[in-house]
Amino acid sequence: MKAKYFYLFIISILLFSQNCFNQEINQTLNDKFQEANYLYNDSKYEKSIEKYFEIIDAGFHSPELYFNLANSYYKINDIPNSILFYEKSLKLNHSDKDVLNNLEMVNNALVDDIIEVPESLMDLKLSQLSGILTYSNWGTLSILLSFGFLFFFVIYLFSTKPLIKRITFISLFVFLFTTIITSQTALKSYEKNYLEEYAIIFSAKIEIKAEPNDRSDNLLTLHQGTKVKIIDNFNNQWIKIKLVNGQEGWINKNEIKTI
Repeated sequence: MKAKYFYLFIISILLFSQNCFNQEINQTLNDKFQEANYLYNDSKYEKSIEKYFEIIDAGFHSPELYFNLANSYYKINDIPNSILFYEKSLKLNHSDKDVLNNLEMVNNALVDDIIEVPESLMDLKLSQLSGILTYSNWGTLSILLSFGFLFFFVIYLFSTKPLIKRITFISLFVFLFTTIITSQTALKSYEKNYLEEYAIIFSAKIEIKAEPNDRSDNLLTLHQGTKVKIIDNFNNQWIKIKLVNGQEGWINKNEIKTI
C-alpha cells in the first residue's frame, strides 16, 4: 500500500514539473513573439524575421505568427516569401480577413495574371462551408446527424400513430439531407487540409515543361510568387503542377516552396 502512494507521489511530482516546464517554454516563446513585434514596429524587419523563425524552429506555429512573418517579408519586398507565409496563415485560419486582404494586395502585384477557372456552385459553397469548422468538427457533426437519422428511422419503423409517422418521415429527409451535406463538407475540408498540396514559385522566371526533363518543350513561362497546385512528382526532382486555369506541366522541385 505504501509503495502505491509513493508511486502516485512520484507521478504527481513529474506531472507538476512538466507543467512548470511547459509554462516556462510558452512564456519564453511569448516574449520572443513580443520582441519580434517590437522589432517590426521599429522597422527592423530582417531582425524581426529572425526572431519569428526562432519561434518556428522551437516547434510553435500559429496564424498570427505566419501573418506577422509575411508582413515582415513584404516590408523588405520579398514577395515570394510574403505570399508563402500568408498562405500558411490561411491554412490555419481560412477566414482571416486581414490575411485575405493582404494576400489579394500582394497577388495584384505579380507578373503572372492567370484567369482562374470558376468552381461549380456546389464546390464553391462546400469550400465556403468547409472553412467554418475544422475537418474533425465536420466529421463529428456528420456522425451525430447520422445517429439522429437512425433514431428517427427506428421511431418511424415501430410507431403505429399516423402523426408520429408523418413527423418522423419528414425528420428522416431533413437528417438525411444535412448528413449528406456535412459529410461532403467534411470530405472537402479533408481534401483542402490533408490531400491537396500547393506551392509558391521562388525562381524569378521558369519554363513549364511538357515532360519531366530539360529537353522537353516549353509550355509557358511563370514568375516568382505564383501559386501552383502539386499533383504528381517524378524521381524526387520533377514536380507536376496545375494552374488555376487548369493547365498542367512539369517544373524542377528546387524552384518552388511547399505551403
